Amino acid sequence: MSTPLFVVVGHVNRGKSSIVSTLAADDSVKIDAMPGTTSNCHRYRLRIGESVLLEFVDTPGFERPRQMLSWLKDHETNTAERAQIVTAFVDLHQQGDAFAEECALMQPILEGGIILYVVDASRPPSVKEEAEMEILRWTGRARMALLNPISSADYAQEWRAVLDQYFNLVRSFDAQRADFGQRMKLLTALREVSDTSRKPIERAIAALQDDRRANLQEAAEVLAEMLAEILTLTKQKRIAVDVDPQPYHAALSDRYYNRIRDLESRAQQRLKEIFGHRSLQVEQEEMVQLNDDLFNLSLWNHLGLTSTQLMATGAATGAAAGGAIDLAVGISLGAALAAGATAGAVVSWWAGRQLPRVKVQGIPLGGQMLQIGPMSNREFPWVLLDRNLLIFDVVSHHPHANRGSVAVDSRGIVSNFPATMRNQFERVFRQLRRATVGEQIERAKSKLADDLADYLAERDLQGASDIP
Repeated sequence: MSTPLFVVVGHVNRGKSSIVSTLAADDSVKIDAMPGTTSNCHRYRLRIGESVLLEFVDTPGFERPRQMLSWLKDHETNTAERAQIVTAFVDLHQQGDAFAEECALMQPILEGGIILYVVDASRPPSVKEEAEMEILRWTGRARMALLNPISSADYAQEWRAVLDQYFNLVRSFDAQRADFGQRMKLLTALREVSDTSRKPIERAIAALQDDRRANLQEAAEVLAEMLAEILTLTKQKRIAVDVDPQPYHAALSDRYYNRIRDLESRAQQRLKEIFGHRSLQVEQEEMVQLNDDLFNLSLWNHLGLTSTQLMATGAATGAAAGGAIDLAVGISLGAALAAGATAGAVVSWWAGRQLPRVKVQGIPLGGQMLQIGPMSNREFPWVLLDRNLLIFDVVSHHPHANRGSVAVDSRGIVSNFPATMRNQFERVFRQLRRATVGEQIERAKSKLADDLADYLAERDLQGASDIP
């Protein structure tokens, strides 16, 4: 069965290219606020691998619809022949300049394309647009109207009263905010427009849902790989026994922390690629915590677990060990115990606030070994996970029509985990911190990927339409 073809038409600068970009999940579609960005028809295929599921045509806007409609009416003989008259118009004028845009946008419709007529719901209907709608009705093709609000003004009710006269279905669709779930809702509605395209559209929806699950699994694996590699990372340098190790500390520390930054950056780029946002910028000045360096501890006031939550996970998972309490932290033992933590958990929390430093070890064959890592800080993986879940939320739901830098929600995520989930993740983090051989690391990483995949799938089902 042939691939469903959707022809996106409408007046100039009404958001047609944005609609195509979001529906085709393609950020290569040219979008510009200047009128007339699209001067010719451009075809974009929604693919999964080598399979083409749907095809969208981005068309130039109508330029002279009233004149075209006048010509059609002048040549009308009977209603049944209207589609042939439209074809005759295109045949007659396609070599000229007077109706170049009209001929270009009508061509894929005459080939059998399903019409998606885009209007700006923030502007009232006009006579010119009524002429456009009448022309589209003359084609006899299956057609749906899309209300695309470009600004805050709302004329949707007025538009619906007009559109219902010309189109099989009318739907609202904000191309700048539509997430995956909203795209699927629109495709589900499109099944009702054309009987001949119903089955291939249903197959496309099923394939996209399967692909979505695969992308979530891959994202979970990327995050698990990053966490495992960072939590087990070490950097070493061998020096002679009689050499002062102090001058080497700063350089070795820089290597260690820069490698962590690089691993995080690579993971974030992979998340973008998985969801088709290779050039998306997720940093915003308003989001200081995401612009801050990962090792700026002021960042940790926004992300990760609270001290009470961290102590509680330490107590619940056996991560803490007994010992004396350093009262300089400003937490009394009584207050800690009242919060449900053990004394050992408090010790573990406070000790775990410290980032790794270079250690000097003797080696059997003589000389000294300088080593930094692995990361023992218990809060760190939570901050790292939190920050990258925020990135995940953006790239996994962000519409492809929305370009440039985007804001990231400032609210942390992991502090809202149920206690059972926090304990579940903490156990894996503890396993990674204690892992000494590759097999142990792989088992822990696999468990982490499974836990993350379950969480991401559940989060996706809940929806995130409020995410930019």
